[in-house]
Amino acid sequence: MELQGRTLAGRYEIGELLGRGGTADTYRALDKKLGREVAVKVLIERSSDTIERLLGEARAMARLNHPRIVAVFDAGEDEGYPYIIMELMRGRNLADLRSGELKYKQALGFICDILEGLDYAQSQGIVHRDIKPSNVMLDENSERVKLTDFGLARRASDVTQTTRTGQIIGTISYLAPERFLSKPADVRSDLYSVGILMYEIFTGTLPFRNDREDIVATMYSHVHDTPTPPREINRNIPEALERVILRSIEKDPGKRYQTAREFYVDVDMLRTGQVAPQAAPVPSQAARPPRTFATSPTIASDPDLRQAIDQALAPTRNRSDALENVLKGMIATRRRDYDQATEAFELAMHELQAIGNHVEYAKTAIKYATMILQKSSDGMRERNELRNAVNRLMDARKIFRDYELTDQMAQAEYTINALERTAIGIIF
Repeated sequence: MELQGRTLAGRYEIGELLGRGGTADTYRALDKKLGREVAVKVLIERSSDTIERLLGEARAMARLNHPRIVAVFDAGEDEGYPYIIMELMRGRNLADLRSGELKYKQALGFICDILEGLDYAQSQGIVHRDIKPSNVMLDENSERVKLTDFGLARRASDVTQTTRTGQIIGTISYLAPERFLSKPADVRSDLYSVGILMYEIFTGTLPFRNDREDIVATMYSHVHDTPTPPREINRNIPEALERVILRSIEKDPGKRYQTAREFYVDVDMLRTGQVAPQAAPVPSQAARPPRTFATSPTIASDPDLRQAIDQALAPTRNRSDALENVLKGMIATRRRDYDQATEAFELAMHELQAIGNHVEYAKTAIKYATMILQKSSDGMRERNELRNAVNRLMDARKIFRDYELTDQMAQAEYTINALERTAIGIIF
């Protein structure tokens, strides 16, 4: 889709492409009627239903009139191109900043700005659902920030009813554990994402990540693993700041900050040097995973709206369902509930094959085979399962070879050998 040089609705003259997303492209444009520059978000999918539903998204966003939220001015459709006209932010976003570029009080000020915006959105019944560095825009002087892309937001009262089981939206690294478990998301889920952002800003890394970029392993870590306390990574972090961060990323929503205002008060106290907040103790060391962090390059409804989001995200929905089933399989394996684990892994592999996601299928095949090995070590060895696991890994090995994923290919070969040793005396 090439729009530079076109004029939408006889008014918005399209300029340079500013960015591409999963659901829309964003351009700089000139509003010829008012003589001002704006940003134009053009939805990639252009069916008649989507065009109609885009207006629902725009209405939800236009209700948010706050200095810490990027404004929405207009929406419409022109020659099959559905669009939203937004305030043009001329600065960078947090993801664009270099490591160490932010100062301590400046970073805390940005967090306060984010929480102000979320506090207002909460008062309007809106949950953002996609807080991450690229959705936090800096002004031209890098003095204040605004939240953008409420395109994934929903009416808080509708979240439970409208979130499809298995539909995982947003960026995995910043999502709250309940998002992976088909539980309701509310403002506390947004506050968890802010806490992850704070952790990244002040440590240079994410608390839950996987060096092999295994999405499901990262999801599993969000749900089960205890984060390394920030002061173990950066000793310059004050203890009070560490307590605030760790409270905000508690796995149980009831133990987090309950409102953006409550969170804001503690961060503002840190920023102004007042009495340190007594947020939360450092978590137990026992369940903490080993440190394997790499340095991060960053510093860090309406029914119409629901339908618009569902339609826009349709291409990724099956993948999200599959990844949730992988997560269920991993959890069941840890509980040694092998029947449930087998059912979840096999369903996930079927779904991933159906959508042609070969690499995730191959990674899941390894997790499935590892579960079968664990089951066998517990004295429950079944010939058909061992045969199936080997066959899956044969397919996985070929996929890893085709994609030149040498580490994963070696892991598949090792697991095949382990299965064959386990199955001595069984003819495949």
